[in-house]
Amino acid sequence: MKKILLLLLLSTITACNKKTTKTTERLQLEKLPKEKLLQDFDLLAKCLKEAHTGLYWYSTEKQFDSIAVSQRKLIKDSLNNLEFYRIAAPLVAYSKEDHCDIHLDTITFKILKQKGRFFPLDVVYLNKSIYILNNPTPGITIKGHELLEVNGVVIQKVYEKIFNTFAADGFIESSKYRYLDLHSFAIEYAKAIGQPESYSIKVKNTKTNKIQQYNLAAVPLKKLSITTDTLYKDGVVKDYDKPATLEFINSNTAVLSINTFSNSDYEDSGLNFKDFTRQSFTQIRNKNIGNLIIDIRENGGGTEGNEDYLFSFLTDKPYTKYKYVEASAFSYSFYKYSDYSSPEDIKELETDLQKEHYLAEDGRILRKQGIQQPEPLQKQPYKGNIYILTSGWTYSGGAEFSSLMKEHTDAVFIGEEVGGGYIGNTSGYSIILTLPNTGISVDIPILKFVLDVSPKVPFGRGVLPDYEISPTIDDFLKGKDTQMEFALNLANKASKQGQPVQHR
Repeated sequence: MKKILLLLLLSTITACNKKTTKTTERLQLEKLPKEKLLQDFDLLAKCLKEAHTGLYWYSTEKQFDSIAVSQRKLIKDSLNNLEFYRIAAPLVAYSKEDHCDIHLDTITFKILKQKGRFFPLDVVYLNKSIYILNNPTPGITIKGHELLEVNGVVIQKVYEKIFNTFAADGFIESSKYRYLDLHSFAIEYAKAIGQPESYSIKVKNTKTNKIQQYNLAAVPLKKLSITTDTLYKDGVVKDYDKPATLEFINSNTAVLSINTFSNSDYEDSGLNFKDFTRQSFTQIRNKNIGNLIIDIRENGGGTEGNEDYLFSFLTDKPYTKYKYVEASAFSYSFYKYSDYSSPEDIKELETDLQKEHYLAEDGRILRKQGIQQPEPLQKQPYKGNIYILTSGWTYSGGAEFSSLMKEHTDAVFIGEEVGGGYIGNTSGYSIILTLPNTGISVDIPILKFVLDVSPKVPFGRGVLPDYEISPTIDDFLKGKDTQMEFALNLANKASKQGQPVQHR
């Protein structure tokens, strides 16, 4: 998979734009002079180059500069914040690092939520197609239909347009598709493309293959939220209520769901991550469980080191986690525009950076030995069959755990491509830059974590599943967990055979 050609950023989706001319009038957003917009754009580009340690991991400095020049040329006089966002967001997206996020200013986003009109459908990405999850009106029954076009534009082109406005690690798309599920597509469409008063859509009935076209009125965000809430209430979409659970399916199979590595989430639930993990593996060992399914489909990371602790129960081979961890600087020039504007915050950040890093002979700023060392391996690690469920939401620490398991074990991966990069990420400390004229903010990560892994995955991708499993739209609407069912079938087969199921 290649990144969308950047020339697309200079063009527009004409069919969409014909219906978006009333957006600015409805929202009544303040317009800014070209001079102030250029000041913000130039500051953004400068700060990304200064602080984002992984900015040139998946592209060159020359390529980034070229994008900056191209996007800068799109700035003209009297643009509002939403229009400026559409120009600046592709520059942030080109960082190719999902920890690097851009956010509308508070006022614009509030107006957008209150006065905005949105695409009236929740959607989901399954098996390389987009499906509709609700009927927009009692008279139109299209729930479960495939969405083919929006306002005359093929749906894949619409997604590509939106994809240009937010980053993913490297060249991964699974995380972007997952992010646009449910009503996030409608919100990002409004931000990235526009807010027409109505939408012409083309859909296909998956049972009859009949293609039909409908004109749908745009709706307020509140109505979309109700639609999404209904999907959760009906069990079509599920959300975890505990950060982690352990379930014994039968005498030989257990499911360990680790939904987050965040210590604060465990504390909020009255749990401790390390205690829960240690006690879980004690139970698994005592019950002599031969098949362990580890579900990390919802795990977007959390507290550094918890992924190591979980991994320490799953291998008996010594390993090195990182080749190196690199910081971009010991000090930064843009503190006054950031969340480190106070002298106390600046001192704390710089003290931590100096304490944890050193200037190497080659000019890089590297983490010192002994900082955040991997957990020591457990004396009695689990040695049964391991199946790992992953998704585009599996990110950051969740992705690092996946990489460790891919590199050092024979675990079988089931589901979809991990949302985080196989070779590492840029995260850790993050500086929030707030552009002074527009108020738009950008999270800039400053630590580059490079995992000590071999090239088992194509460059710029996440851990790929051994079995790529996705539900049909009918199964999805029934709330059927086809990925878990597949894993359980593999485990049952292994139990009957009395041996591990091999990768295919």
